[in-house]
Amino acid sequence: MDVVLLAAGLGSRLGALTRDLPKALIPVAGKPLLIHALGFAAHLRPSRIVIVGGFGFSSVEATLAQFRARDEAAAALPIQLVENASFRDGNLISLLTAKPFLSEGFLIMNVDHIYRSTIATVVAPEVADVTAFIDTDRTLGNDDMKVERGSDGRIVAIAKTLTKFDCGYVGMTRVPTAMVGRYFDEAEHAIAEEGRAIHVERILARLATTAAPACRDISGHGWLEVDTPDERAAAEVALTSSLWP
Repeated sequence: MDVVLLAAGLGSRLGALTRDLPKALIPVAGKPLLIHALGFAAHLRPSRIVIVGGFGFSSVEATLAQFRARDEAAAALPIQLVENASFRDGNLISLLTAKPFLSEGFLIMNVDHIYRSTIATVVAPEVADVTAFIDTDRTLGNDDMKVERGSDGRIVAIAKTLTKFDCGYVGMTRVPTAMVGRYFDEAEHAIAEEGRAIHVERILARLATTAAPACRDISGHGWLEVDTPDERAAAEVALTSSLWP
């Protein structure tokens, strides 16, 4: 399995924190978000980790180089850093930037999510279909990605605007090798029909009408999103707690 880390965004909702610093480098509990994401990805023993940078790319490149120079385990990770110069578009463009570097099925991760290491045991087992990771732990707000599942547990609909839903998307999708071509075909059709501002979750929504994606539940493990200053502050508290592994 390859891993794609989407790390190109501006992080505008973090306000002054990302005026000069890319979102991927926002520190939480002493480590940039990118390094938290790499730590989780390492638990999956990926064939390759493709990091897609964009805003502040040179800073991301320098931080990554420094991290690998001082950490032997990090230096051994199979990392490929690539640049999405169109980082102001939706993050689906970042995924397409990673496409030439993918050699097998892959996991998509957003760099502004921090996952407990135990979640890797849920993510690592093989999947037969495009699979979205979900939970039922949270009370979902306006900005949360909501998922409606059918009686078979597969995705019927996914969007922030859903009024009928039974779980939330946690920012990870796995695409097995057998579905890579189908997934990227849908991505190309989506951009042609909907424009370049769309995000990767739109592919799940589109596939739901023809090849309903599966779901895999990480409920009970706990994870963090860092999209606003308040969420960053909450993440700082959580990660310095003895309850967070």
